Amino acid sequence: MIPIGDNRRLPIVPFVVYLLIALNVFVFIQEIQAPDIDHFIDLFATIPYDITHNVVLPAPSPPLPALTILSAMFLHASFLHIAFNMLFLFVFGPVIEYACGHLRFALLYVLCGVAGGVAQVVIGPGSHVPELGASGAIAGILGAYIVSYPAARINTIVPIGCFPLFLRLPAVIVIGIWAAIQFTNGFGTLSARLATATDGTAYFAHIGGFSFGVLAIGLFRRRDTGTPGPRGYT
Repeated sequence: MIPIGDNRRLPIVPFVVYLLIALNVFVFIQEIQAPDIDHFIDLFATIPYDITHNVVLPAPSPPLPALTILSAMFLHASFLHIAFNMLFLFVFGPVIEYACGHLRFALLYVLCGVAGGVAQVVIGPGSHVPELGASGAIAGILGAYIVSYPAARINTIVPIGCFPLFLRLPAVIVIGIWAAIQFTNGFGTLSARLATATDGTAYFAHIGGFSFGVLAIGLFRRRDTGTPGPRGYT
């Protein structure tokens, strides 16, 4: 199930969303152009063992290992990884930016990413596997969205074999199914030595970010905003 839009017209330009997308794309370009991509990732990705054992890598890696939780939010493992992350941010981010205001949205995004990174470190403190991507932060935005606008209709593509099916589904279904997969797969990895599934997905980064977004949106959402509709506000 792939979200592609929600047909909402906003009275603001969600420039923080656009800036975040631009920053992620810029860093990804630097990443793929690096002479040694694996070394580039090791310098800036979150490595739980390095954080829990205070292992400081040479510059330009952050001087404090915990700061890699921030730098890792702008790294991605592949074109598909960044494409899907930025698609979800583009679809769900603008409405939450409107609901929170630009600065509070930016803070919420960062804190969701931090919460996701911390959750992954707590679950696998001895892991040497680099964790990277904006998924934790974007998961938090999804959590904020499902709490704020559960009945909003989301344009989605549902692949049926080789054929795409275009549907408009409530956000509670679109995001709810995604969240159910993350929680099911995430807690299913607890019996393994690392909380990273065999497909390389850091599910607890998603779970941590999503949970923070669900709980924190009430503190970040402005009280003077209406409910954005397809042609305006009601």
